[in-house]
Amino acid sequence: MKHLHTLCFPAVILAFIALSCQHDPDESVKPGPPTDDCDTTLVTYTSSVVPILQDNCYSCHSGTVPSGGLDLSNFEQLAFVAQNGSLSGAINHKPGFTPMPDGLPKLSDCDINTLTIWIRDTTFTDPEIGHECDPDTVYFQNEILPLLISSCGVTGCHDPGTAQDGVILTDYASIMQTADVRPGNPDGSDLYEKITDSDPDDRMPPPPNQPLNAEQIARIERWILQGAQNNHCENTSCDTLNVTFSGQIFPVIQNTCLGCHSGPNPTGILLLTNHSQIASVAASGRLLGAIKHQNGYQPMPQNGAQLNQCIITQFEKWISDGTPNN
Repeated sequence: MKHLHTLCFPAVILAFIALSCQHDPDESVKPGPPTDDCDTTLVTYTSSVVPILQDNCYSCHSGTVPSGGLDLSNFEQLAFVAQNGSLSGAINHKPGFTPMPDGLPKLSDCDINTLTIWIRDTTFTDPEIGHECDPDTVYFQNEILPLLISSCGVTGCHDPGTAQDGVILTDYASIMQTADVRPGNPDGSDLYEKITDSDPDDRMPPPPNQPLNAEQIARIERWILQGAQNNHCENTSCDTLNVTFSGQIFPVIQNTCLGCHSGPNPTGILLLTNHSQIASVAASGRLLGAIKHQNGYQPMPQNGAQLNQCIITQFEKWISDGTPNN
């Protein structure tokens, strides 16, 4: 999983293009629910993808001698054929691919839609490309990485220079490897175990730092459930006219700044935990100077990429409006 982009499964490719698992032509599959009743609000590997594969694919493509050498119960092999287009080609019965399930009716529209959404949102993609943001998907580059850098990937904890216990939380590869993130399995991932530990001595971030809140923990859990991918999105529509503190400004502060600028020892002795504190820093010019990476200001977020232009413009609008608590 951790080096999927460097793996090669020639037998897997052959399995979907040329090889097949033979079934009795008279066999039939249990029809899926009508498309109108298909709930794809939250598509995850564990609860959405695995049941489809168990019902339709595991009988051939799992076990000690899987058909075509393809074990779809192995996440790495599944993600590989999802990424290279073989899975989509097979389930959609496209020319050049062996129709799957072989010798059986096509999967239901609901099952195909579910797998298509999972392939679209959770296979490996170039994080620099991205696509339109889907509100039902958690994006690593947009949401998870800034949160982990702010809360954990700082000097003295889990930045590359400190790397306590060998854990680095400032880039995707290091997070996956050193924090033992297991796609589809939050409870089996060290990262999730640490942020939910009930023992303050073992919990991350450690006291006196504030623990992640329930919403942030849920977001990380959902990201892992959705495959823990290095994904990214871009909102093509950016509202820079109707900017509010609660709707646009504070969520960004929570996700990218609060890990450092809260608690008893905030970075730079600067607290950003409420509107009054944030408005004060904004009025001084330090907030815009930092997020715009201007000369004379410490670039923020610390150890992270600069905020995108839409977010920066929203901060400028909020400040020009007089930093209202709206």
